[in-house]
Amino acid sequence: MPRKKRRAAWGSLTQIDSTTWRLRFWASGPDGYKRRSKTLRNATRLDAERARSELMLAHSEDAPCPTVGEVWRSYALPAYQRRVDAGELSPRTLRQFESVWANHIAQRWDGVQCDAVRPLHVQQWLDGMGLTTARQALTIMATTMDHAVRFELCAHNPMRERYLMPSASTVERRDEGVWTLPQLGEVWRAVSGTWAEAAVLLMAFGGLRVGESLGVRTEDVDVDVVDGVPLALVEVRRQVPNAGKSATERLKTPQSRRVAVVPGRAALRLLRLAADADGWLSGDGLGRPNSQRRLNAEWSRAELPERHPLHNLRNSWQTNMRWVMRVPPYFIEALMGHAVAGVTGTYYDRPDASMLARVVAEAYAERPYDAGWDWCG
Repeated sequence: MPRKKRRAAWGSLTQIDSTTWRLRFWASGPDGYKRRSKTLRNATRLDAERARSELMLAHSEDAPCPTVGEVWRSYALPAYQRRVDAGELSPRTLRQFESVWANHIAQRWDGVQCDAVRPLHVQQWLDGMGLTTARQALTIMATTMDHAVRFELCAHNPMRERYLMPSASTVERRDEGVWTLPQLGEVWRAVSGTWAEAAVLLMAFGGLRVGESLGVRTEDVDVDVVDGVPLALVEVRRQVPNAGKSATERLKTPQSRRVAVVPGRAALRLLRLAADADGWLSGDGLGRPNSQRRLNAEWSRAELPERHPLHNLRNSWQTNMRWVMRVPPYFIEALMGHAVAGVTGTYYDRPDASMLARVVAEAYAERPYDAGWDWCG
């Protein structure tokens, strides 16, 4: 007979077979306040309900409902960490969640019992934040309270109600500017000869993320020529995290492990830099990769045609590949290390490096954007 679970305001009752029932409930004991279970044999449903009621009278006041902070530390945070360990969530994202908790959630909700959270109080809390922060904080709180409901610490999740979010005018607008291909040539000129040159080339002409551009070693760079177009094939398999000083093979997503393809003059320059470097393509001279912090400092000193954040080089590469080089979006997704949506992306689509190289070579051959960049060698 399939198990049947009866949900109740206190505890849970599961039918194992026709005469066996299992009760689960929270109660105090010699080992503290924790989840417990009791099995009833040769019992009818009425017997099981009566036993549940007796246990509720005996234990429902044993301890106060755990606080939101206790649920965060006992259930939500360990669950996020397990996702990081499994490669489903990046360490940087977890650090962001912890920061949002510390700065925007803990002061208001850490000491509040889960069953005392009220929608009115949630709305008042959200009203005091900007839209982006409110969305992040509400998502984290909703996930935390899901654990409280799952372990029967409270009957429902008030964070799943529909709330009026702060106005979009409260969002701090990010710099979304991109460089055109001629401007990227000027960007290259601005960093030419500096230790940051290789990292900038990988982002501007290969679509790497900032941390990925610093995690490339000389052996990761290979040469290819397709229909006369010189290519640098760059294996992306590690990154230097935003707050880190060493490289890790834990990338943002499993799809981030890929081969990036850089064509033309930028490819020839990368191959020369790889031949001259010792170990890391953008190393610090002491056998270690450089940090994102130092790269941003170098970037701030460069005389650029337009000033945008360093990570906008990847945005510029994507925009130019699609709208200038006319590369179809599904090729660009693979080159960027993005997962292709749907069944095809999950089970079937597996382009290799030679396929990607040919796509980039054909696009470059049709529109060789660096033909006049004689200064770059």
